[in-house]
Amino acid sequence: PRAAAAAAMSRKADYNIRERVANRFEVDQRQALFGKAAPKRASDDQYAAYSREMLERQNDAQIEDLESKVGILKDLTEGIGSEVRKSNALLDAMGLDFDKVGGLLKGTMGQLKHMMETKSGKHMCYMIAFVVVLFFMMYFLRKVSAVAGGGRGGSSSVGLELEDKGAGMVNITSS
Repeated sequence: PRAAAAAAMSRKADYNIRERVANRFEVDQRQALFGKAAPKRASDDQYAAYSREMLERQNDAQIEDLESKVGILKDLTEGIGSEVRKSNALLDAMGLDFDKVGGLLKGTMGQLKHMMETKSGKHMCYMIAFVVVLFFMMYFLRKVSAVAGGGRGGSSSVGLELEDKGAGMVNITSS
């Protein structure tokens, strides 16, 4: 028993854990555990090559599909970007126009307010005279255009049709 204990102790003295850890990748652990593996057959290699080739073909087909989809998305994003730039330019122009119109309306409202505060009948007479002259001019121009148009019997009729487009928009057409 003492000899066996001495041998075990000497084995422990020779045992270096660092050396064993460093060599762990040099030994095929699976082979050491289960024994020698059965030799590979040629059909296994052919099957593996065939399956790799099929996977490569599928990957290539999917890559081509992804490339086409990326191209379509690129075209869509470029179109959207173009539309956004055009819309922003239009909105900027409309904003400037609305600012100009707002200034004109503010000036007109100031003049109307001043006219209403003066209590003078002179301004009201001017306004009524302007409206009467405007109606006579419209009547005269209508008669002249009817005579110049010829063959209508001296009268022309202008009809307006209103068509509701929804969302507060109305289309006006003349007949």
